[in-house]
Amino acid sequence: MSLDTYLKRYQVNTVEKLAPILLIALGISLIAVYFAIPPKAPFTTTATAATNTVFKTTSTSPSITQTIETYTSTAQTTQPPPQPPSTPPVARPPVLLPLFRVDVVAPDVVNTTRMPIQINYTVVVRNVGNGTGSVLVGGKHYVIDPGKEVKVNATETITFPGTYTLEVEVNGTPYSKTVKVFYYTPVLEAEPVKVNVTTLPTNITVAVLVRNRGNLTAVVEGVEIRPGEARTINKTITVTAAGYYFINVSGVNAPIAVSYYTPKLEWKIGGPEEVEAVPGESSSAWLWLKNVGNVTAKFVVDGRQIVLPPGSAVNLTKSVTVSTAGYYTVEFVVRGQLNATMKHAVKVKIIATRVELITWSPELRRRWPQPGSTESITLSVPNKTVAMTWGYIISTNATRRSTTIVVEDPDGVQQYQLTPGAALSKNFTIVMEAPGERTVAIKVNSTTYGLVVSLKLTPPKVTVRDITKIDFSDSRPLLAIKISCRYADISFDILEVSGTLLFTQTGRSISGTIIVRSARGVDTGSYSGQAEGGRGFLNLNLLGRNVHVEFSLQPVIITRVEVDGTPYDCKVPLELIPTILYGDKPTASDEPADRYAMRLISAFARGDNGAPQWAVWNGEYVEVRDREGHVMKVYFEKGTVRIEGPLQAYIVIS
Repeated sequence: MSLDTYLKRYQVNTVEKLAPILLIALGISLIAVYFAIPPKAPFTTTATAATNTVFKTTSTSPSITQTIETYTSTAQTTQPPPQPPSTPPVARPPVLLPLFRVDVVAPDVVNTTRMPIQINYTVVVRNVGNGTGSVLVGGKHYVIDPGKEVKVNATETITFPGTYTLEVEVNGTPYSKTVKVFYYTPVLEAEPVKVNVTTLPTNITVAVLVRNRGNLTAVVEGVEIRPGEARTINKTITVTAAGYYFINVSGVNAPIAVSYYTPKLEWKIGGPEEVEAVPGESSSAWLWLKNVGNVTAKFVVDGRQIVLPPGSAVNLTKSVTVSTAGYYTVEFVVRGQLNATMKHAVKVKIIATRVELITWSPELRRRWPQPGSTESITLSVPNKTVAMTWGYIISTNATRRSTTIVVEDPDGVQQYQLTPGAALSKNFTIVMEAPGERTVAIKVNSTTYGLVVSLKLTPPKVTVRDITKIDFSDSRPLLAIKISCRYADISFDILEVSGTLLFTQTGRSISGTIIVRSARGVDTGSYSGQAEGGRGFLNLNLLGRNVHVEFSLQPVIITRVEVDGTPYDCKVPLELIPTILYGDKPTASDEPADRYAMRLISAFARGDNGAPQWAVWNGEYVEVRDREGHVMKVYFEKGTVRIEGPLQAYIVIS
């Protein structure tokens, strides 16, 4: 609707509505004027001044803050001097009507670099009519005289750029103004950045591409970015973990995706914690390594280069040679992208090979030589030639595992497996001469175990429970024997005595021959005798004479001597009486043969010169030497004892 149309419509409506009122008011005014005008006197009229009033009215859209200004005018009218009354001509009264013109004053275009903004505008209402009128603006009435205007200030808040209509109602009629708001601002966007790191935490410098999609040049970190441009901004950040981050680049959030690329090694070490081993064997441990990272791992294990792609694993073994019992440590030294020393401890129990060397015969002896050593034993044997049986028993102290042993013995080299608790044994027989020695040995796992066996001739034990008969012949000379009587002496040398001794229930008897040498020459005589009940006698037929000698036992004392039947006071040497006639019976009970041989020879001794000095068993017989150097051999046979040499005897024993 045009302003002219609006004014015409407004005038018609106003006239129709205010006509009665105006007519009444006009009448009242004329009457008042009539009474108020003094005759011919000048006058001054003063209009009441209106006070400036500011108010706000808020419309729904747009919101308007209105400021209404009322202008006060003061007019002075100089009236002409009063005239004498006259009769005025009859005239038609004028019609006074207000006419309002409304303008919304605002900029057509608003350029801004910030949001939200406020647009200030003014509603101007002018009375272009000839009558005073009242208007309703923003819910408030204003009276405007002809030619006057009212300005109402308003404010509209704009949040977004665009085209807005500023609208206001004046006396119910809307008035508007279209305003275009242009928002000038940089719109910055940061491209996502992907960063790969190999260490954490770390400081990295990332290149962030910032694009200006706005319509205003921006300055980012000192870098100017025009509309439509994209510039790279370097930013240093601290990264502590992989993941997604936002970094602030002059108010722009730049998404950063951090990927942690590193080899990550998982490892396990193991092996037996306790083993049984033979010295020189090895104990092993293993090391398992797996790359659970996302890049290839490179490292060195004990000087060996290892390359592991992601997800791959390697298993390494390492051994340590054991020599003695104790704890051993297997170490894996890893250098490179993993720096560590992995250790595995193992307790080693040495499997000791126990070698027992045994002589089974002629005497049981057991020895356990140390590895690499030789033991010595001496065996007493009665025989000169001995068949010696010996052997070995090999065992170990292993409780968990079988043990491989290599044995070198007189039969050759053999390999065996010994289970825990088992033993290996073997026997051999060799012939030895006594006295003498022999070394027997075996090798177990190249270690020698030896035994030196020495044979010592030891007289056998002799048991002679009883003697029934002794046949003997003693050719050991006994010189200068002299029988001294009151009236005559008989001197001679005994060259040999032989005879037989018989043992009876009550005593013993003897008889035999005697060979002597005298001044007359060599003569053979005879003798006989008996001993029992503590007494004894001996008859000698020697050198043409018969000599009868009586004696007592314990001690042996000659008590009577008769020569040719006549008693004589003679001194007869005891050497004429064979010792075996009055001595103890030479029995024995489990007595060494050499000692018994000494006693047996002593039973035949005729004086001190015939006493034995020493006796030696030589494996076959006992060799006895007397004081004069005579050597006799004493043989022990079944049921008999035999003497050979200057003294010969055959003794029947039981």
